[in-house]
Amino acid sequence: MLQYRSAAADDLHDIGHLFAAAFGDSVRHVGAGDAAAQALTDVFGLAMAAEPGCLIVAEDDGQIAGYMLASRDLRRLRRTAFWQGQWLRVLWRLVTGRYGVGWRELRTVVRDKRAFAQGARRCGGHQARLLSLAVRPDHQGQGIGRGLIAAGLEYLRAGGVHIVRLEVRPDNAAARHLYEAFGFDECGQYSDSQGQWVVMLKEGWEDGNAR
Repeated sequence: MLQYRSAAADDLHDIGHLFAAAFGDSVRHVGAGDAAAQALTDVFGLAMAAEPGCLIVAEDDGQIAGYMLASRDLRRLRRTAFWQGQWLRVLWRLVTGRYGVGWRELRTVVRDKRAFAQGARRCGGHQARLLSLAVRPDHQGQGIGRGLIAAGLEYLRAGGVHIVRLEVRPDNAAARHLYEAFGFDECGQYSDSQGQWVVMLKEGWEDGNAR
C-alpha cells in the first residue's frame, strides 16, 4: 500500500542510492564514483537533522519508491547544520577522499554551489525550496511524483510559507509540465558547469493541488 510520510534515519541509505541512480550524470560529473551513495546519504541525513520533516518519502509495501526534499528556509537549514556541527563530518569525509571526489572535482562542486547561491538572488531570493525529487524507475507513471510534490507543498504551507522556489533543467519537459500543473511559473535562468537551470516560483496556495 502506497503511503507518504516523513523520512526516518533508516530510509537514508535507500534515498542516497535512489538519488545516485536517478541523477547519475550529475554524480559522474563530479567524479563521485562508487562512494556517491554514501556522500548523498550523509547530505540527506544532515538536512533531515537540521530541519526535521523536510525529507518526505513515498513507501510502497515497505520499499522506498521516491522522495522529496523541501526546505521552509534554506538559509536557516544551512545555519542550523553549521551550528549543530553536522556539516563537519560531511566536510571531513569530503576532504579526506571518503567520497571519492578529487580536488579538481571538488573545485567543480564549489563553483556549482557558488552558481546556485548566485542564482538564488534571481526572482527575489526566496528561501523556501523544493530541492530534490526522484522516483524509482519501476514506480514511475503511477502518480508518485505528483503525490510527492503535493506532500512537499503541504509541508511548506503548514510552516507558513507563501512563496516556493525550485530549479529544473530546461530539457526536463515532463518535470516542468508537472510543476506548472501545481502553479509554478518560470521567472529566470542561471548556469552552472553542466548547463542551464530554469528558476520557477509558486505564489499562494489557491492552486496547491495539480490542475
